[in-house]
Amino acid sequence: MQRQMKQSQSSVFLQWWLRYLSYVQKAIVGTPRDESDVSYWRELSFVKIVAYLLPVSLVAFIPRIIAGFFTQQFVLPLFDILFYIMLCTGLLNQYISLPAKKVFVVIMLYIFSLVLLLVQGAAGPGILYLSCTCIFTVFLFKGNQIYYTFMVNVLLVTAIALLISFAPFPLALLKDFTVLTWLSYAANLLFINLICLLLIQRVIRRLEKIIIKESELQGQLADEVLERKALHNKLQESEDYYRYLFSSNPIPMWVYDTTTLAFLQVNDAAVKHYGYSRDEFLQMSLVDIHLSADRDNLLKIMAENRQMPLAFRTIAVHVKKNRKTFPVEIRSNPIEVNGIIARLVLATDITERTRYINDIEDQNKRLKHIAWIQSHKVRAPLARVMSLTDLLSRELPEADKTEVLHYLIISTNELNEIVTDIIKKAEAE
Repeated sequence: MQRQMKQSQSSVFLQWWLRYLSYVQKAIVGTPRDESDVSYWRELSFVKIVAYLLPVSLVAFIPRIIAGFFTQQFVLPLFDILFYIMLCTGLLNQYISLPAKKVFVVIMLYIFSLVLLLVQGAAGPGILYLSCTCIFTVFLFKGNQIYYTFMVNVLLVTAIALLISFAPFPLALLKDFTVLTWLSYAANLLFINLICLLLIQRVIRRLEKIIIKESELQGQLADEVLERKALHNKLQESEDYYRYLFSSNPIPMWVYDTTTLAFLQVNDAAVKHYGYSRDEFLQMSLVDIHLSADRDNLLKIMAENRQMPLAFRTIAVHVKKNRKTFPVEIRSNPIEVNGIIARLVLATDITERTRYINDIEDQNKRLKHIAWIQSHKVRAPLARVMSLTDLLSRELPEADKTEVLHYLIISTNELNEIVTDIIKKAEAE
């Protein structure tokens, strides 16, 4: 029970903290920018610093305020309260730009550290805040802008040395320092500030380079992902296109394993043309659709093509499920399917083409026979007719003319019979 209560309290605190961070971020930077931009990370660091600074600073302010009221020294407690209210108001004001807020917080910290230094002297935390303000600017500004605060520290140290020297009004520092001891003390402070600035700036620059490099790599990775996605889409479209060509092709097609000769895929046209179902096809091999007498020759051809994986074309005789045979023209190309060396086959039924060719060959034979008749049988009676007509053109006795006419009639009748036979055969074609 106690564990559940602790988890519930932790959950409530976490939700409150996330809402607080979201409010601070919205109040300081507004809408988040591109994370690949280095400025985004500077803004994010500023937001985180402010988000932690506002509640954590109360740890320092509250004891000082309580102690001030108990000792009846109300100036510093009132100053702390006024400073905290002004700091929160300036940082969380959405109408003030981000660069102005950065300058504002630096000025406020300088004012706070100087007041504590002048009022409390070395006993107070003013000198510590003065040093931290200079280091704090490394996270707010970039480039050589961070050295402006170092120059401000140099000017403030010099101004405080003049105040100690001339003492125009009572200072807490006069009790602890002379001009020389102050300059010696401040020189060490400035030296530490400069070293911290250089080291922190170097670290931040390396981090910025890493962020930029990471952003570039992410950009390249995003481009590669998009390119790979585009290639995948093209490949998918290509696969769908060729799968559509395969499955919807009106000519029977299949893919078989060159080692086992087993069918791996068949299209709808093959299922319809051969009479086997798709499941039956996938349990068969090429041997099952060939004549028994052709199987040895088939295995020999397959072995030769397995050694020389090239495209080939041939004529074969296939057997349907109803055991009817028909001639096919085979066109085969090598292909790889799921790591299996296979072949894609397009089997065109050439029954009509073969019948047409046979009909043409038979017709050619008959035409050759007719041509032979014309060149042999027609020539003899035609030659006799020509000779007899030549004799008739001469002057012959009546008896000879009668005999010539008799033979002429016989030759013309014979020629007529031959021509009639040729016409009948030609009409039969």
